[in-house]
Amino acid sequence: MKQFINKILILFVVISFAQKSFAQADADNMIRGKVYSEIDGPILGASIYEIDNTNRILSSVATDFNGNFSLKVKNRSNKLKISYIGMKTKIIPIGGQRVFDIELLDATQFQEVVVKAKKVVSTGNLDIPEREISTALQTISAKEFEGLSVSSVDDALQGQVAGLDIVANSGDLGSGTSMRIRGITSITGSSEPLIVLNGVIFETPTTNFDFATANQEQFADLLSVNVDDIESITVLKDAASTAVCGSRGANGVIAINMKKGLRGKTKVQYTYRFTGAMQPDGMKMLTGDDYTMLMKEAYFNPRQSDATANIREFNYDKSFSEYEQYNNNTDWIKAVTQYGLTNDHYLQLSGGGERARFLVSGGYYNQTGTVIGQNLDRYSTRMNLDYNVSDRIRFTSEFSFTYTDNDQNYLQDGYTGLLAVAYRKMPNLSIYEQDANGKDTERYYKILPTVSNQLSDQYNWFNPVASANLAKRNSKSLRILPTFRLQYDFTNPEKTMLRYKGYVSFDVNNGSSSTFVPKELTTSNWQSSNVNSAYTSDSRSLSVSTDHNLTFVPKFGNTDHSLLLYTSFQMGNSSSRYQEMSSYGNPSENITNPTAGGYINSYRTGPGLGRWMAYMFMAHYAYKSKYIADLTLRRDGSTKFGDDRKWGTFPGVSLAWNIMDEEFMDWSNDWLSTLKFRPSWGLTGNQPGYENLFYSLYSENGRYVDMPAIRPNNIQLTDLRWEKVTSFNYGIDFGFLEDKFAADFNYYYKRTEDMLFPNLAISSTSGFSALSYQNAGTMDNVGWELNLNAFKLVKAGDFSMDVRFNLSNYVNTIIDLKQSILDSKNREFSYNNGEYLTRIQLNNSFGSIYGFRYLGVYQYNDYVEGPVGTSPYATDANGQLIRDAQGEPLQMTFAAGKPSEYKFKGGDAVYEDINHDGNINELDIVYLGNSNPLVNGGFGLKFNYRQLAVNINTNFRLGNKIVNMGRMYAENMYTNNNQAASVNWRWRKNGDVTQIPRAMYQSGYNWLGSDRYVEDGSFWRIKNIQINYAIPYKNIKFLGLSQLNMYLTINNLLTFTRYSGVDPEVSYGALGVSADYNQTARSKSFTAGITVGF
Repeated sequence: MKQFINKILILFVVISFAQKSFAQADADNMIRGKVYSEIDGPILGASIYEIDNTNRILSSVATDFNGNFSLKVKNRSNKLKISYIGMKTKIIPIGGQRVFDIELLDATQFQEVVVKAKKVVSTGNLDIPEREISTALQTISAKEFEGLSVSSVDDALQGQVAGLDIVANSGDLGSGTSMRIRGITSITGSSEPLIVLNGVIFETPTTNFDFATANQEQFADLLSVNVDDIESITVLKDAASTAVCGSRGANGVIAINMKKGLRGKTKVQYTYRFTGAMQPDGMKMLTGDDYTMLMKEAYFNPRQSDATANIREFNYDKSFSEYEQYNNNTDWIKAVTQYGLTNDHYLQLSGGGERARFLVSGGYYNQTGTVIGQNLDRYSTRMNLDYNVSDRIRFTSEFSFTYTDNDQNYLQDGYTGLLAVAYRKMPNLSIYEQDANGKDTERYYKILPTVSNQLSDQYNWFNPVASANLAKRNSKSLRILPTFRLQYDFTNPEKTMLRYKGYVSFDVNNGSSSTFVPKELTTSNWQSSNVNSAYTSDSRSLSVSTDHNLTFVPKFGNTDHSLLLYTSFQMGNSSSRYQEMSSYGNPSENITNPTAGGYINSYRTGPGLGRWMAYMFMAHYAYKSKYIADLTLRRDGSTKFGDDRKWGTFPGVSLAWNIMDEEFMDWSNDWLSTLKFRPSWGLTGNQPGYENLFYSLYSENGRYVDMPAIRPNNIQLTDLRWEKVTSFNYGIDFGFLEDKFAADFNYYYKRTEDMLFPNLAISSTSGFSALSYQNAGTMDNVGWELNLNAFKLVKAGDFSMDVRFNLSNYVNTIIDLKQSILDSKNREFSYNNGEYLTRIQLNNSFGSIYGFRYLGVYQYNDYVEGPVGTSPYATDANGQLIRDAQGEPLQMTFAAGKPSEYKFKGGDAVYEDINHDGNINELDIVYLGNSNPLVNGGFGLKFNYRQLAVNINTNFRLGNKIVNMGRMYAENMYTNNNQAASVNWRWRKNGDVTQIPRAMYQSGYNWLGSDRYVEDGSFWRIKNIQINYAIPYKNIKFLGLSQLNMYLTINNLLTFTRYSGVDPEVSYGALGVSADYNQTARSKSFTAGITVGF
């Protein structure tokens, strides 16, 4: 028992000693201290890390409100790393020290010096000092469009970048734009630039996508990114810079960099913008009364017969059962337009510490159109996480989700918008069915089948108001983009950098569209294909791409030399499937799906599959940052070509010479700060839009005896080649007074060879009607760009003014085309009203317009001596009257000897007889202009006064021609369509002097394709005026806010133009010609917004 007690006492003594020893050891490893700065005093939230020799973080702590900290370290041979946002990071040894007094220095001044001396620009793959850039590119910060409420970034970019021509497809919701960088590179293919989102190509699979005929929604789908998530946008213009994208960079590249989280405490930012919009005033149209008078005259004139003009719908006959429906003065334009509203919400959370940064954002965008029946909803969210596993390993994950639901107007013929129909609809017709007293009922009026036969065209057009409210046309899209990135430094980047970067990106893009036309819109019977007709289509696509690259930056003992080497391997694949179905005679207007039991009209389905692969090498060398050379070599492979043509090689070389660094320029140092010359050359390419062209594809073809039969659909294209674009660029950069005034000028030459043409007609002896694709031509683009910036041009106290101006020009010329293509595109003159001769001519520009010259209206029917146009009789080149074999004056004729021969009379249109033969025909057709602008650009002013900023942005186009088809239809007086008020000044009797011919229903040739309707589309538009006021922090601190900004923006305030249409901004159509069909114009709007930060 005694021995047991002794053992217990000994154990107690040992434990007590051990506790004391361990406590002493803990005390020895505990450190404490205070972190402060000279300006701010104690720093709250500074990060204290214990790091070992490999910079691994072993333990950490943050300072409290008084800047104090305490930390138990693992080993006193390690070091402490102290960091805080805006302060220089400090590293100190721990050693035997237990109490630390740590002062952090402000890093702001140091950072400003670094940014000014070594501002870095991302070229897509390499981050290169700005003064060493040798290619043609331009970067725009998202701050330039802060406060704007736009559905897509292309709208915000308009007029901001030299050489980037952006034209709205229309003012309909979600219609998108047509974008061109440095002109046209293809006649029938895409000239749209490639979109790159955070280094990942952002595109829609283009299987069966026809760029020449694509509708506005298809173009809009190529760019759908929430503008509030964007950090900056870089536009790559020359082939030396776009060669990094190889076969897909031929049309230029728009690289979008998205926002990332910032270190510091979590910040919450909410932005709300409200927008009101209205349609600008369009053509003034006839009232119902003026219209009926015109129509009776139009029916009378051709045969001079009262009987032909006796149409009951124009007679105001009260005995007519439909009298109340046809005695109105309806303003259809007013009826289908409204005040559009937009509500734009955006919420962002961001923050992080030394090792991790995050950003989470969400947006909801709702817009009602300025045309009734249009509504757009977009939900978007985005997440970004950067996590530094160690000083050498970084993991990044990105995720974006966008869902769009777009209600649009039903297009009765597939392309004519609701507003265009409203311009054509009879104004004497009632919107609503009226009772015997002329009072509107609740039912929309439908023209009855018993209507006069002459009004069949009006019968076929739906009531526009009823169509907007009853017919359905909807498109939905869901896009999910997850991307995972890994970065690893094999060596210490501060010595010699050998860095691996890789990513895997997924693109899930699902879409659907549907239409439904209820019986309430028509009086057709149930067997008609437009009664309760439904259509639906669904598409599903998945693209997976990956990139693995190495960047090597050696450190030379001689710092005059710098070298960056980059190599990359990329690959990807995409798969897609679509199906569509249409039916009619569905049992109920409430069941809008074509599978509901109606008569199946059509059904189609099809898959798409593609793969690609690329290898790339890049090198950047600089000597004293004075002499710079860049090399890019990329090799692309695609499954769209046959075995011998799968691979294309695309190199690029660029040089730069900073002339200002030469000793012989020392005399200009006081005023000239930048002078750099940049020559470059590069080769890029284009692919066809279809896959599997080198295979024979088969489809079902009825039956053979009692067995199903199939037949080949196409000719194998084993020798189809890449479309190649070779580009030379010569650029020069200027900077004056420490770059207070900066300018750059670029001259370029681009040649597109082996142009890809789809669906070319071939001889039927081959067993096929067309060839899927063919290499068949060469086209040149030559142009220049000028970009000017003046920073703080005016400076007076707290007030300053910046000026921005850009200007560009390009001319394209068709050098060579196969004769078979010229024959297929250059069809014979049709001798029809309202048509222009479409021509593609060698050594001429694409987008050219050909037609007659319009000289006015013949004043008299019989011969009267006078100048050309007085009476319809031929004259020679000297203006002398031409007489026939009988000595009688030779009457002017259209299409003499043709079935459409017509003798001109008084009141008819006068066309110039170019060859003075008295016959107006194709020999009198001349060149009328081109739809490509001579110059386009933008001009902007920015005023700053303390917390107030005012930004004025304008854009302009000069020298482009537009075919005003809307005015043609509204002044031809040839159909039952309503006409413009200008026709009130038409020719009515002999001697009338006017520019408007007589009214002739379905007779005469008063509206041939001529320069009467080809107008100058030049304009200068005040695109937006932005006012941004940031309330000082001291005034909102008591509310617990860190930020409070208020915005006011006025969009499309004024447009200065001589164009007679509603909007001179008209997109390119067939063969590059801009034609205005009275599509919905860009609206005028104002936006009020607020941003709150916590």
